[in-house]
Amino acid sequence: AMLVGLTVLIVSCPCALGLATPLAVAAGIRDALERSIVIFDDTVFERVRDARTVVFDKTGTLTTGEMELIAADVDDDLLRLAAALEERSAHPVGRAIAAARASGGARGDASASSAPAAVADGGAATAEDGGGRSLAVEDFESHARGVSGTVDGTAVVVGHPALFDERGWAVPDAIREAVAEARDVGRVPVAVGRDGAAEGVVVVGDELREGWEETVTALDDSGVDVVVLTGDDERAATVFEEHDAVSSVFAGVPPEGKAETIERLKASGLTVMVGDGTNDAPALAAADLGIALGGGTAMAADAADVAIVDDDLGSVATVFELSRAAGRRVKGNIGWAFCYNAVAIPLAVTGLLNPLFAAVAMGASSLLVVTNSSRALLSDD
Repeated sequence: AMLVGLTVLIVSCPCALGLATPLAVAAGIRDALERSIVIFDDTVFERVRDARTVVFDKTGTLTTGEMELIAADVDDDLLRLAAALEERSAHPVGRAIAAARASGGARGDASASSAPAAVADGGAATAEDGGGRSLAVEDFESHARGVSGTVDGTAVVVGHPALFDERGWAVPDAIREAVAEARDVGRVPVAVGRDGAAEGVVVVGDELREGWEETVTALDDSGVDVVVLTGDDERAATVFEEHDAVSSVFAGVPPEGKAETIERLKASGLTVMVGDGTNDAPALAAADLGIALGGGTAMAADAADVAIVDDDLGSVATVFELSRAAGRRVKGNIGWAFCYNAVAIPLAVTGLLNPLFAAVAMGASSLLVVTNSSRALLSDD
């Protein structure tokens, strides 16, 4: 009886059951690292499987976040003056105008070929035109809807038509229509004028990230609701609103309102937030699970549970795939462990096993779980 009892104790050692879950999670973390995904919390895979909603920030997440000059319907001289003025602006739109001028103009705009380079300090500054001539910038002012100043003795305004209206400058209907048309396709248009009248339109925009459609489609197919969150107006998010895989779009949400939106969405189930910038950090922290793209700020990464180091948006869907694969691996490991116990314990109770064989069988069961867990969760295909 003592020999049988000893054999039962040896053969029923729960090592395999104890290894089943942590080894599967460790395999998931290992495979994630190989794909430039850093997991900060070992409960991520369990929580991701329960996700009901995935919220994407638009700018910098679904788009590149890098503003570029798309088109410039102004003459070369006025664009030169506008670029010199925008050299003093910290706004992404202003930087895009100045940088595009410096690199040869807007895409598809052959007229913008020479570059200003500016030094912007103090009440007056100078910028150089394409021929190296210094341009004096004076009376620079940054407004809520644009910038204004005097460049080489010429009064220049760059911004929303409303800024021209506030200053009493004339804005032709054609320019207002061009601004409205650009906004309708998700671009950021600004009017450019001098000496009391708007004369043209400059269009700026950031590009959609490569593979964003595949990512949101994969998440939608997995059964979660995809939501887009943006501080831009709804016209800038039209392309997302019209996509079949996107359930909802929240536009015009200020940075402080993003966390509040996440809190409301959490009422309907576990919510995942995907973002990249400082403005996203409160929302990432408020979500049940936060995923930060590597191109974002350290603040966003600190607030997140997962960081995608290589800035690949497609890795968001990979996190969900790894979670499902880790779940299957856990079930497989537990299945092997239970099958072993279901067979070995009855044999030990009936006295058909001796302690030595029981020890070998128990070790083999643990080795089987370890071997199973060491396999890659996802194929590299």
